[in-house]
Amino acid sequence: MKTTLPVAIMTVIALIIILDFFVADAPSVQWIKQSGLVLRSWGIVISAFAMGLGAVNLLRRHVVTISRRESGAFYSVLLVGSMLIMIVVGIGAGQDSPVYDFLFSNILSPASATMYASIAFYIVTAAYRSFSAKSLESWVLLLTAVVVMLGKAPIGAAISGFFPVAADWIQNIPNTAGMRAIMMGAALGVVSNAVKMFLGLDRTYLGLRD
Repeated sequence: MKTTLPVAIMTVIALIIILDFFVADAPSVQWIKQSGLVLRSWGIVISAFAMGLGAVNLLRRHVVTISRRESGAFYSVLLVGSMLIMIVVGIGAGQDSPVYDFLFSNILSPASATMYASIAFYIVTAAYRSFSAKSLESWVLLLTAVVVMLGKAPIGAAISGFFPVAADWIQNIPNTAGMRAIMMGAALGVVSNAVKMFLGLDRTYLGLRD
């Protein structure tokens, strides 16, 4: 019963959500659309509570780091202080207040942009490792990357008109075909995983291991 009831609830909810996208607007199936709307609304509420729980867990973890004076406690102090300030200002003064707008526009947004910009360095190092041409596939990857980079940079067009045309062709045809194949494979994986969950074969979402 401990596993059968959660699986049954999940199956019923998933079937209602799926049928909501396929049934017509006939009066006889309006209960499906109304149930789907209610379930999606509950999903938003549960997601909000999950985000709140994640924030509490993050706060608790870093408070422990600060109290024990572990390595990196200074960064934990910055995180907890920034988090509390944004919460207090956002709830107390509102998101339209000048203070909140200043903190968001001049601190949070630049910090987020800096974090995402630092990812570029990891991409460069990963590309450097991938471009070690030790096989035919590596040579193809290397040459394709060089053509695309030259085609998107002004120097490529200055060297030859071939590079912009070749870069557009690579992105529009081989790259698009590869992305569609990846998306189709991911969709099939989602469907197969959903079928396993419907049949009760996959119960990892219950914290159980087969």
